[in-house]
Amino acid sequence: MDLGLKDKVVLITGGSKGIGFACARAFALEDAKVAIVSRDPANLARAYEQLKQEGLHVHRTRADLHEPHSAADIVEEVSTAVGPIDVLVNSAGAARR
Repeated sequence: MDLGLKDKVVLITGGSKGIGFACARAFALEDAKVAIVSRDPANLARAYEQLKQEGLHVHRTRADLHEPHSAADIVEEVSTAVGPIDVLVNSAGAARR
């Protein structure tokens, strides 16, 4: 399916697992330029390697969005490394059990 996302820059918070990871895969399959964010370095590395093994390329960055400056830092990093952000998927969150 061609959704017209080729070369669109997509930033996905919470992109290392769950819905965020599924979104990262779907956008990458549409040839978007995907950047995933996670606060957990191990989850981020695992997601990056899994997508890489599937032949998909993503930019990855670690950040804890509980910190007020983190969102601005991420936008700056992704814009510099990948390009101006076209799509934001905010999937970061933590369930309290």
